[in-house]
Amino acid sequence: EFEGISLTAGYSAFQHDNDNDYVQGKLDARGFDYPTGDSGFDGISNNIDFAIGSSFADGRGHAMAWLTWRKNDALFQGQRDYSSCALSSSGTSCGGSATNAAGNFYVYQFNDMGTEDDEDDFFFGSSASLNPDGSWLDAYGAPYNYAPINYYQRPDERYTFGASVKYEINEHFKPYLETMYINRKSAIQVAESGAFFTGPLSLDCSDPLLGSLCDDFGLDSVNGPVGVYVAKRNVEGGPRHFADETSAFRVVAGLEGAINDSWSYNASFLYGQTTQTIIGTGDFLSDRIVDALLGCPDGSFDGCIFYNVWEPNSVTAEAAAQLQGTSLLNTQTELTSFNAYVTGDLGFGFGSAKGDNLSLVVGTEWREEKYDFTADSHSQAGNFAGAGGPALPLAGKISVEELFLEANIPILKDVGIVKSWGVELGYRHSDYNLSGGADTYKIASSMDFGMVKVRGGFNHAIRAPSTAELFATNQIALFGGLDPCGGDFDDATSTPEPKFTSAQCENLHVDPSDYGFIALNPAAQYNQFVGGNVDLKPEAADTWTFGVVFTPIDDLRITLDYYNIEIEDTIGTIGAQTTVDFCGLTGDAFLCSLVNRNANFGDLWRGSDPATSGHVVNLTGNFGSVQYRGLDLGAAYGWDMLGGRFSVGFQGNFLLDQEISPLASSDASDAIVDATTYDCVGKINSHCQSPEWRHIANIRYSRDWFTVNLRWRYFGEMDYIDDNNDPLFGDRLLCDNDKNAACLGDGSLGAVNYLDLSGSALIGEWGELTIGVNNIADKTPPLVGATLALNANSPGGYDQAGRYFFASFSVKF
Repeated sequence: EFEGISLTAGYSAFQHDNDNDYVQGKLDARGFDYPTGDSGFDGISNNIDFAIGSSFADGRGHAMAWLTWRKNDALFQGQRDYSSCALSSSGTSCGGSATNAAGNFYVYQFNDMGTEDDEDDFFFGSSASLNPDGSWLDAYGAPYNYAPINYYQRPDERYTFGASVKYEINEHFKPYLETMYINRKSAIQVAESGAFFTGPLSLDCSDPLLGSLCDDFGLDSVNGPVGVYVAKRNVEGGPRHFADETSAFRVVAGLEGAINDSWSYNASFLYGQTTQTIIGTGDFLSDRIVDALLGCPDGSFDGCIFYNVWEPNSVTAEAAAQLQGTSLLNTQTELTSFNAYVTGDLGFGFGSAKGDNLSLVVGTEWREEKYDFTADSHSQAGNFAGAGGPALPLAGKISVEELFLEANIPILKDVGIVKSWGVELGYRHSDYNLSGGADTYKIASSMDFGMVKVRGGFNHAIRAPSTAELFATNQIALFGGLDPCGGDFDDATSTPEPKFTSAQCENLHVDPSDYGFIALNPAAQYNQFVGGNVDLKPEAADTWTFGVVFTPIDDLRITLDYYNIEIEDTIGTIGAQTTVDFCGLTGDAFLCSLVNRNANFGDLWRGSDPATSGHVVNLTGNFGSVQYRGLDLGAAYGWDMLGGRFSVGFQGNFLLDQEISPLASSDASDAIVDATTYDCVGKINSHCQSPEWRHIANIRYSRDWFTVNLRWRYFGEMDYIDDNNDPLFGDRLLCDNDKNAACLGDGSLGAVNYLDLSGSALIGEWGELTIGVNNIADKTPPLVGATLALNANSPGGYDQAGRYFFASFSVKF
């Protein structure tokens, strides 16, 4: 019903003082660049919003339209000192990727290139890199710092447009039409591609490509050829870049009106479509790398240029360019829906309700969602070195037919101390073409005693799988974590000591003779096999709530609500790290069947081909259950003072339980289900990040022409303990230094407080100015090692980029 014209222009930006001595010291130790001092305004965002509306035909019709524009500048992790390198798993050094700028190698020799399982075979294996003079060193060179060129905030530009019109022919017929359109252009940028341990190349000691390698390592050609894996970052070609353009529109046409004095109806048809196109550049084509590494022998691809990693600083930009390809990924989704319902007063009620009648809504809905994904031929073949496995074309659709009703039943009114008491009922039956029928229902009730109101209810809900969960491409992807059977990169001078025992690593398919010699990924990134599942069923949730609303005096309102949410057959994944950890700890056959180690070297990260690379199967399924129990506490109070109005508000959550069972009894024995069940309340570890208490509080002062608001956001501390509540020591930034001298923390991630200030003022008759700053103190997000980090070197949920300034000016007339 908006009438008039509204125009708003907004500006926002981040700012941070780069003065983190701890991370700067780690960056200095590695010789990595980083920013210092005041960053100035960065990550800038501008927006303009316009709306216009009016009634017509003597008020019988109404039309409006709106248009918005927003542009976000890129903000890189390299623009903050604390995110200018990826910390190691322990958090005590700058980590990085073994696929570095100069080139790293893994070299080995089997007698006649046999297999390690043959006792007669001679085996030698070593990491390797080139010295500046071209001789070979039996160690990897410095890891590549991939963090700085990754985005904190992606650049994007977005236009949106919408319009609506409705017209009353008479009280029984009121047609309406709504439209919406959005176009968004964005970009994703990640570290350069390269040869990610490409191989093995089988080369004879006399091959000039190896130079002095055999002499430097004491290898003899009589023992057979040398196997070489090559890890070289494409710094000559630049980052991988993905231009993402998304367009979407939606049209709703409907008719509503009165049936009689007590009943009305609404019927509508909706059609929407979203198209996303992603064009990728800068990634290597896997089927070209070996040819170029070998010096372009006969039969190489057209235009091959020698990719000379065998001599220091000998790779040219032209050679890198010949290895790069362009990818094209297109996804289109469609939604078609028809919805119709009637609502009204049944004309009767309980006598105790004193004239308040029962009311009802009855309706039906039909929806169909379509999903269609196509990719270029190289992506379909899995031929991009940094993209994981094949991106195969996929199409599918889901449809559902539904019948629903809701009823409001007044029971008591002004009886004794009870001012009112009523019950709400709801029911919906859904019939999905892929997963079958499902019922949802609810019962809720509230009783008002005046000063005190009590409320509660039960709700049985479902969530059907989305098109993405059903049809997403199955492929290799990365997860951040730790192979508990790998060695320790932080202490390369001593014998590696895996986190798990030899017996536990046998569960994870590590031969006892290889125990202690499995390579960790210095970037703390491992392979998982992910994707959709057309056999998914809806997940189901039962929710119980009970609460009290207390208003002891005017303008004071206090609420306390208890909730218990139990979700069964959850749609999701077990989690690659969870699979690895509990396979090792329990030896469960189902979990351990999901762990696949590299056949040659036993690791979980080399390669990108599901048939040969180490990986953990982590496909979407109906796994396990989740239970949340907690208390929501709220309060609001207002009073007049200093010529204006003060108001305070508070909303907090106390988490009682967050119990997660990643497995169901259909997947594993009850004993394993119990062993793998854990409670995340107040913990941070590889599975959990859940403060026991968090809240938001506000104090606001308003006068006739201006308003000022101060907000306090609080995130409670979390203990660094495992699922059995025992202290953890892997992340030295968090572990307790009273229990281990190598630790730098006190056994927890401390509480975090943020203060935000904002205000608005009327300017003249039509204008309004709003300004504010979030994170006034410019707090750095809490830092953790790579295993626990979700966003750069921090867990998720905290302010990542420093202070945030915003301002807008609106004109309405």
